[in-house]
Amino acid sequence: MIRNNDLGDVLVSTPLIHGLRHAFPDSYISIGAGDWAKSILENNPDLNCISPCNAPWHNKQNCQFPANSPLTFLEGLLFIIFSQDARDISKQRHTHGIDVLGSRQGSWLLRRAGIPHRYGVRGYAGGDKWCEKNVNFREDRNVTCAALAFLPLLGASIQVDPRPRIYLTERELGEADLRWEVKKPDFMRVILAPGGGFPQKCWGDRRFTELTNLILSQRNYHIGVIGSDEDKYRISLKELCGKSGRIRNFCGNLSIRQSAALVAQSDFVITNSSLAMHLAGAFQIPSLTLLGECYDSAILHHKQWGYKEGLVKGKETSSGTHRVITPKEAFKAFTIH
Repeated sequence: MIRNNDLGDVLVSTPLIHGLRHAFPDSYISIGAGDWAKSILENNPDLNCISPCNAPWHNKQNCQFPANSPLTFLEGLLFIIFSQDARDISKQRHTHGIDVLGSRQGSWLLRRAGIPHRYGVRGYAGGDKWCEKNVNFREDRNVTCAALAFLPLLGASIQVDPRPRIYLTERELGEADLRWEVKKPDFMRVILAPGGGFPQKCWGDRRFTELTNLILSQRNYHIGVIGSDEDKYRISLKELCGKSGRIRNFCGNLSIRQSAALVAQSDFVITNSSLAMHLAGAFQIPSLTLLGECYDSAILHHKQWGYKEGLVKGKETSSGTHRVITPKEAFKAFTIH
């Protein structure tokens, strides 16, 4: 399986891995993923191997050019022909290969690896004509359910819960519980994840700061902020009016797995459309996803990426809502949910 994409993309592919293991218990299952996502897959009992696949397409980690530009295709072709990752995947001599995203480069890589039975996606980013069978892309289908649609193509008829899986240890969960420094049910533990892939995708630093102030106006809430080092100053602690004692900023100080454990030990997650949304889904934590300016439909986004215990709020241009949600509206949604 190829999933050289971003963190959330890799996490939502884990139900497919689980389905493959249950449908074909004696099979050798390997996933090709970027080094940046390896920790998400560690301890996964459904996998035999995590193969490095730092392929430079359809991700924000090492893809330097627009998705369908000639330079992206050229860089991808060079990776497929010359990279050590591609050579190592070829040596594994797989019989079946799934390009979960569905792209030209993904199909090229499967062909380069000499995999005879290839599966891709028709109607998204190409590559389907080099595949034996394809899942049809549908904009209104949940991404995890779309990945699970590969199972019947391989002859499996099992039902799989379309919920991401990340396998944390008891030690990781225990350390996260201690990091909160407050005990349930006296206080509600709220995760804020203000970072995101690019500015237009994010709800906005100023809005997150205002929302933080509103949450901390209620004395029973404690906040943990997670993200990378570049997210550390997105929420301005100077503007919290003496309430900063009930907020801990972990940005840049935790690994992905440590952040996941902090989410697992929380009561609520407020996030941009990012990895934290899917971590909340993995642990069935209620969440509020706040969309930025680039999204036209919160309803469609929930269909594609959401979870039943999660809310998604943003524009709904087809019905006349052309602005993102305000901090006061977000706070109301949080308290009601």
